[in-house]
Amino acid sequence: MPFLRTFLLFFGVLATAAVPGLAPLGFDFTGPTNRIITPNGDTFNDGITFRFTNPRDSSGRIRIYDLRGREVLSLGIEVGDTFKTWDARANGQTVNAGVYIYVLSIEQRTYSGAVLVVR
Repeated sequence: MPFLRTFLLFFGVLATAAVPGLAPLGFDFTGPTNRIITPNGDTFNDGITFRFTNPRDSSGRIRIYDLRGREVLSLGIEVGDTFKTWDARANGQTVNAGVYIYVLSIEQRTYSGAVLVVR
């Protein structure tokens, strides 16, 4: 099996993330640093950081929605970015406590999850 994996990787059939020690060929979302935000100004869990590798410098977008489906914030992923941070603010004000959904779209892929804002 290792020979087959190496062969397929050489011809670009498998993602290199499957092989330890090799960098991914495309976008790789490592996920958020935490899933609970407490925006109280103490610098501990005041925001959430989305970490990723972006070797092709693809552009994409992270959208934050409330549970009613309204877009709260949109963060662009640009060339050279390896992370994006949301400080639980929208339109200059801290959002209300509750559950928020993030949707990251890039390279024809979508990643999503939930974040809890506690005040």
